[in-house]
Amino acid sequence: MLKGAISKANHIMNDSRQHLSIQAADAVEQVYISIENLNDFINKEMDRIEKDPKLSYRERSAARRAAIEHAGRKLEVLKDRSNYSDLIQEPDTRIPDAHEKDDHALLKFMREREIRDRLFGMTEAQILSHFGESLFDGRNQLLLNAILNAPPGFEMLSEQNLRKLRRIKAKSLIKRPGATPEIDRTANASILEIFSLAQKELDRLRKNELALSRTKT
Repeated sequence: MLKGAISKANHIMNDSRQHLSIQAADAVEQVYISIENLNDFINKEMDRIEKDPKLSYRERSAARRAAIEHAGRKLEVLKDRSNYSDLIQEPDTRIPDAHEKDDHALLKFMREREIRDRLFGMTEAQILSHFGESLFDGRNQLLLNAILNAPPGFEMLSEQNLRKLRRIKAKSLIKRPGATPEIDRTANASILEIFSLAQKELDRLRKNELALSRTKT
C-alpha cells in the first residue's frame, strides 16, 4: 500500500549511504525499516479485510479506512520513538578529527568492497548456502554491511532477503551497549522526508477510500 513512499524512501536511504556518516546513515535506515514494517501491517490488514466473507461492501470500506487510520496512529508513534532530534551530537561532545573519520570511512569502504569483489560471480543461492546462517543470525556484521552497502544496481540478494538483513542490522544497532548515533542535520532532513512521504501516502489512501465509499452510497 505504501509502495510509492517506500520506493522514494529507498532512494533516500541509498543516498544517505553515499553521503552521510555511518552513524547518520544507520539512523536513516532504521526509519526506512520502520516504514517497511508499517507497510507490512497495512497489507496484512487489507488482505484480512478482503478475505472476510461476513463483511458487506460498506463494512469492508469502513474497515479499510479504520486500518489506514490505525496505520496513521502507528506512524505518529514511530515519529515519537525515533527521537532523531534528540540524537544530534551536543556541542560539548568530543567530535572526532576529520582525518580520523575519513580514515575510518575509507577503511570500512575498502574492506566491504573487497568482500563484494570476492563474492562477485556467485549466485544468491551460493551466497546463502555458504554464509546464510551467519548472516541471518547477525554474527557476520562485516559481510552483512558489505551486502547492504552494495551500490544501487549491483545488489547481491533479492529485495526480500535484503529487507530481512536490514531488520537484523536495525536490531543489532538497538542492542549495542551505549549506542548513541551521531546524526547530522542532513540525516534529520532525510528522516523527516521519509516520514512525510509515508504520511502523504496514508492521506491519499484514506481520501481514496472515502471517495469510493461515497460513490457507492
